[in-house]
Amino acid sequence: MARKIPQSNWFWYLSGIIFALIGTQFQKGPGYMDSAYYTVGGLQLFEGNGFVEPYIWNYLANPKGLPAPAFVYWMPLPSLLAFMGMWLGRSPDFVWAKLPFLLMAGFLPVLTVYLTRKVITNPAYAWIAGGLAVFPGVYALYLTIPETFIPYMIGGGLFVIIAFFANNQWIGGLESFQRFLLLGFIAGWMHLTRADGLIWLISAFGVVIWRIRPWQSRQKMRVAINGLLALLLGYLILTGGWYYRNWVVFGSMFPPGNGKSLWLTSYNQLFAYPNDHLTFTNWLKAGLPAIIHARLDALSLNLQNFLVVQGSIILVPLILVGCWSKRHHSAVKFETMMWLLILGMMTIVFPFAGSRGGFLHSGAAIQIFFWSMSVAGLEQLIIWMKKARGWGMSTSMTLFGTFLILINLFIAGWFFYQRVYRVPNHLVWNESIERYQRVGERLDDLHISKQFIAMVNNPPGFYWATRRPSIVIPDGDIRHALAAAKRYGATYLLLEENQENLSNLYANPHDMSGVRLLETHEGVHFFLLLPEAEWGWGEISWFKK
Repeated sequence: MARKIPQSNWFWYLSGIIFALIGTQFQKGPGYMDSAYYTVGGLQLFEGNGFVEPYIWNYLANPKGLPAPAFVYWMPLPSLLAFMGMWLGRSPDFVWAKLPFLLMAGFLPVLTVYLTRKVITNPAYAWIAGGLAVFPGVYALYLTIPETFIPYMIGGGLFVIIAFFANNQWIGGLESFQRFLLLGFIAGWMHLTRADGLIWLISAFGVVIWRIRPWQSRQKMRVAINGLLALLLGYLILTGGWYYRNWVVFGSMFPPGNGKSLWLTSYNQLFAYPNDHLTFTNWLKAGLPAIIHARLDALSLNLQNFLVVQGSIILVPLILVGCWSKRHHSAVKFETMMWLLILGMMTIVFPFAGSRGGFLHSGAAIQIFFWSMSVAGLEQLIIWMKKARGWGMSTSMTLFGTFLILINLFIAGWFFYQRVYRVPNHLVWNESIERYQRVGERLDDLHISKQFIAMVNNPPGFYWATRRPSIVIPDGDIRHALAAAKRYGATYLLLEENQENLSNLYANPHDMSGVRLLETHEGVHFFLLLPEAEWGWGEISWFKK
C-alpha cells in the first residue's frame, strides 16, 4: 500500500497548498503583534515609505521619534515577502500579504519527503513524513500569515539537505564551490528572517571545516579557504544590502540597543522606558537565585514547546529513536547539535524572549528534520517488532504512519479551533484587530486627528487596523507612561484589559495628574495625556476644526 502513495513533488506541493489554503480563509488579519509587525512592514514598502515604522513598539534603541527606523529588533525578510504579495496583487489587503507564505507552505512536504528518502532504510515510507508536513500540528496556525515560521522551516530544511544530501551536476560534490555558495545564500536567508539566524552562518563555517578537514593537507586547506570564501560570498549576496542600510542609518553594521535584551530580569522589561537600568550590573543585582530560577522556568517552557509543538507529543519518542538509530550520520549529529544550541541560547542567553515564543520560532528551523526522524524512528521500531513478533513491515508502517498523520491533523484542528474559531459564527483570531478598527472609528467620531500619536498595547496591530501612529505603553506605572508620552509626543492613551502593569488603572479608571479619562468604548478606556499641568490645553488642538 505504501508504494501506491503518490511520490511526485507536485503532489506534495499541491497537498501542502490546499491544506494551508483551507485554514487561511479564517484568518482575516494578522491576529497578534508579531504578524502585524511584519504585515505593516510590507505595507510601508508597498506605500513607498521605505524602511521606516509609524510606531515604536520597544525603546531599546532609544529612537528619536516617529517615524522610526524599521527592523531594529526584528529582521526584514517576512515583511519583504508580504510586500511582494501586495505588489503582485496591486493591493495592500491582507490576503495578498499572505500569498507568498501560502505558496511557500507547499514546499514543506516536498523538502520533508526528499530528506526522509535520504535518511530511512526504505524510501517508500517517506509519504508518512510528507503527511506530517501537510498537516503540521500546531504550526498549522502560522502557515500563511506574515511571520518567520515558514521561511525559517524552509531555510532550515534546505540547509541540511544542501550541506549533507543534495548531489547533482549543478551543486557538485560535497566540497564544491557551488554547494558552499548556496549554503551561504541559505544562511543569509535565515539571518534576514531572524536575528538569531546568524548562528546558521557560523554553523555553515563549521560545516566547511568539518567536511573538508583542512589540517590534513595543503590541498584540503586550499579547498577549505575557497569554500569559506564561497560561503561568505553567498551570504553577502543576500545580506550585503542590509548591512549597508544599517551603516547608513545607524553608523554600524548592527542596529543599536539590542544588547540590552541580554540583561532583562522579566519579559516586560523589553518595553521599559527609560531603560538605562538594563545593564549587566543591575542584572547581577537580581541575585543568583532569581537568575537561575528564570532559566529553569525557560527550560521547562521550552521543553514543553518541544513536546507539544515540535513533537506533537506522540512523535517525540519516535524522534529520539530515529536520532539514536541514525546517530552515526553527519546530518543527524549536526541537526542535534543545532537544536541543543538553539535550546541553550533561548534558555540561558534569552530566557524571557525564548520562553515567550523565541524558542518556538527558532526551533522551526529543525522541524523538517524532526518529521523525517520520526519516520526513521517508526521504521526502526517496526523492524524490531518484526524480529520479535513477526509484524508485517509494509502493513505496520502504513497503519501506524496513517495514525501519526491523523494525530497531527487532529492537533492542527484542535489548536485552530481554540485560537482561530472557538465560538460559533465568531472568529476569535480577528478579535483584536476588529476591536482596534472599532476604536479607530470612535476616534474618528471624536474628531481626534490621525496626526496625533496614541499610546497602546500593540502598536503594529493598532496601525494596521486604524492607520494611526502610536508608541507602546512602557513597563512600569503611569509615571513611566507619561515620561514616554512626553518624550515622543503621545497625546492619548488607549488602555486595554490585557495591560498587566496598569491593571489597577484599568479596573478603576479615573483622572489623575497628567491623565484625564475621556470615555470607555469596546472595553477600552480612552485617556487624554499631559493636560494643562504639563503642556497647557491651549497648546493642543485635540479636535479637528
